[in-house]
Amino acid sequence: MDPREFRTTLGHFATGVTVITTAQGSELIGLTANAFSSLSLDPPLVLVCIDKKAFSLPAFKKGVPFAINILQKEQEEDCWRFAKKSEDKFAGASYTISDQGVPILQGNLATIECDVYEILEGGDHVIITGYVKNATYDDQAEPLLFFRGKLERVAQKELVE
Repeated sequence: MDPREFRTTLGHFATGVTVITTAQGSELIGLTANAFSSLSLDPPLVLVCIDKKAFSLPAFKKGVPFAINILQKEQEEDCWRFAKKSEDKFAGASYTISDQGVPILQGNLATIECDVYEILEGGDHVIITGYVKNATYDDQAEPLLFFRGKLERVAQKELVE
């Protein structure tokens, strides 16, 4: 399969946008990811896929706390901030530090706090499974979506009965 054609085809599946955050010592770590999914209700597990070449990958080890910041439509700037390589991705970002020392972005659609449960091989990515410790959400906010290589917003349509 041609890799470019495969990527283009997968781009036709709309996904939410997340920023995965953790800390390694005093260093705050964050990266944008759209390969995220629920995995299990019992036990409560989620998964996120991270490129094996990602600079931040060594921070994710079994038992390490991390957060999945599910972005809402007003957080496009955070999406791009954490997608780029830079010295301090948190410069200019609004965040707090959780009781476990993990940075949590402010204004999320939802936030899921986890501990790394397992790390699995997945081709050119690793699959990080997270054991969910806490989850919060804003049921008034609207999601930020990734579709065909661009950020999108949900179009609100009025249903006619």
